[in-house]
Amino acid sequence: MEPQRRGIAMETVSIGGYIPTGFLDYPGAAAAVIFLKGCPFRCPFCHNPGLVLPGTGGESFEPDEIIGDLERRKNFLDGVCITGGEPSIQEGLVPFLGELRSLDLKVKLDTNGARPDVLEEVLGRGLAEYVAMDIKAPREKYSLASGWDGDLSLVEKSISLLLRSKIPFEFRTTLVPGIHGLEDAPGIGDLVRGAPLYVLQRFRPGLTLDPAFAETPPLPVWFAEAFRERVLLFADEVRIRG
Repeated sequence: MEPQRRGIAMETVSIGGYIPTGFLDYPGAAAAVIFLKGCPFRCPFCHNPGLVLPGTGGESFEPDEIIGDLERRKNFLDGVCITGGEPSIQEGLVPFLGELRSLDLKVKLDTNGARPDVLEEVLGRGLAEYVAMDIKAPREKYSLASGWDGDLSLVEKSISLLLRSKIPFEFRTTLVPGIHGLEDAPGIGDLVRGAPLYVLQRFRPGLTLDPAFAETPPLPVWFAEAFRERVLLFADEVRIRG
């Protein structure tokens, strides 16, 4: 590695978590997971409040330390999942992904779609082999589910970018009690229309951004199955995961 090139990314990427090897975050791959700090959303059911809220402490990792560890173990890994928080708000995301790709590791990027300009650059430069984008709710409930009052057209542009891209990707929604109802399926389906894969996940209680959700029981399995039936027409494949 050229130290000067690595330094571009090292100064502008804030890492708040690292799993050296995992088997759940990257479909079909043994992958390290890197959690980047910060997010413009404030989803009340978020399980990573320490990454989302600035100034709340938590762990910090030096990027060059992570790169070094991956370099030593790259023959035992298939790839790396970059998640958060929201990775696209990191100033050094693009050069950091370039560092990871230089290790011949596949990269999966998780995003909420709020920064289509960054996503477009990542896709254009071929810096990710897989993208997972969260679809929080139908349009009329997006601010409720995301805690974000930004321009929803930014999310819609990210959706369009992925639908036009040539790399594997998925859209996914966490079904949350008190936020999602079966009546929301057509509205969400319209957002993901034409997707090769749409994934539904049931919210699980635990540490959450809004403590009111910490002990909220998940929606029943029948709800997820009924929701799936209502969105089958909008995507090539709809799965329930977890």
